[in-house]
Amino acid sequence: DLATIKLVSMSLGDVGMQYVAEGLRNNTTLVEISFSNTELGSESVRILAQVLGNKTALTTLVLRENNIEGDGIQHLTLTTLEIGNIDIGEEGIRHLADALKTNNTITTLDLGLNKIKDEGAGYLGAALRDNKTLDKLDLGSCEIEAEGARLLGNELRNNKSLTSLKLSGNSIKDEGVQHLLNALENNIILNDLDLAWTEFEEDGTKAIDAYMEKTGCSVFKGF
Repeated sequence: DLATIKLVSMSLGDVGMQYVAEGLRNNTTLVEISFSNTELGSESVRILAQVLGNKTALTTLVLRENNIEGDGIQHLTLTTLEIGNIDIGEEGIRHLADALKTNNTITTLDLGLNKIKDEGAGYLGAALRDNKTLDKLDLGSCEIEAEGARLLGNELRNNKSLTSLKLSGNSIKDEGVQHLLNALENNIILNDLDLAWTEFEEDGTKAIDAYMEKTGCSVFKGF
């Protein structure tokens, strides 16, 4: 029985997705689906949500490098969702954050290379205040700055599920690092934090070293 589908780097588009989804309608064995760089739009997510929403075997959906938004994702029963570099936009990140508030299946979420920015980081942080299942979050190279790091840290202060957070490649600098780590210093769940290439200098380095010593959390500094 078919367990994995990988269609990558092709002109599938929303119309093509309708045909693919129809073929998947009666499949009960799919575990992983990858549609990276296939020119999908928001309509494709809605189509997938309708067809795959109740397929409990499906655990991983990869939609990297497509122009989609976050709506529809709340209807998918998944554990891993990879939607890096999809131009998700402000409206899309709001949809996704709203979905995460009540989603109880996704444990790994990859949003790297999206323009999340500070406001989007705030939306996600607020969602994680209520989310009880997300374990790994990748926000690498998402144009997040110091204010976004502060918002995210404040919301994660009492989070009881997230163990791994990637913020590498964001311009959060010393100020953002200090805000984030001050907020997280009493969080005993987080054990893996990636702050590589976030433009921090001496003050940020000192804050990271002090944080690691106090919490035991592993922080990747990129050097």
